[in-house]
Amino acid sequence: GIPAERLPEFRKYLSQVAAETSRAGRIVTDLLAFSRRSKPAAAEADLNKIVDTTLSLVDHKLRLINIEIEKNLAGRLPTLVCDAPQIQQVVLNLVLNAAEALTGKPKGKVIVRTYPVSDGVVLEVEDNGEGISRENLSKIFDPFFTTKEEGKGVGLGLAVVYGIVKSHGGDVEVTSTPKVGTVFRVTLPLVSDESPAGKQGISELKQPA
Repeated sequence: GIPAERLPEFRKYLSQVAAETSRAGRIVTDLLAFSRRSKPAAAEADLNKIVDTTLSLVDHKLRLINIEIEKNLAGRLPTLVCDAPQIQQVVLNLVLNAAEALTGKPKGKVIVRTYPVSDGVVLEVEDNGEGISRENLSKIFDPFFTTKEEGKGVGLGLAVVYGIVKSHGGDVEVTSTPKVGTVFRVTLPLVSDESPAGKQGISELKQPA
């Protein structure tokens, strides 16, 4: 067995292995999502449920590194016709991106919001990190652009977000204030000719089995 006095050391090594495994897994996921971008599949979905499911996957992990997640979800949202797994990927990438911006911050916080607009729904992910420089704001959705040190990422997470949102006929914006934080705002239309919620998508959805 392992001597008792060496248990803390082994726990530290196991934690490092787990962190590196998680990081490598995310890189692979982003690479696959970027390379396999396909036409979204149309199905009815509740954005709030997608958010809840996604946050349940990462909430414990983020709390272990002292990052608080706050949910501010609209009580009632219109039903989307979208590719739910792809939208879940959007939520996951934005939340993990926010978490990375909070690395080393003693009181890191990620706020996830949803609310309806006249012709769609909005997802916002806000962090109280260091913010993004004006120079980098224009590049953050470019494939393979990253400010991480070498070996820590390939710069595809936000490019995947951008591609998925655009394929749904939506829009993604970012506002950032240095030393204050960053907000990513995703707007998804209820019905769009460019999205799976368009006429063809809805007709496919309503076809009998």
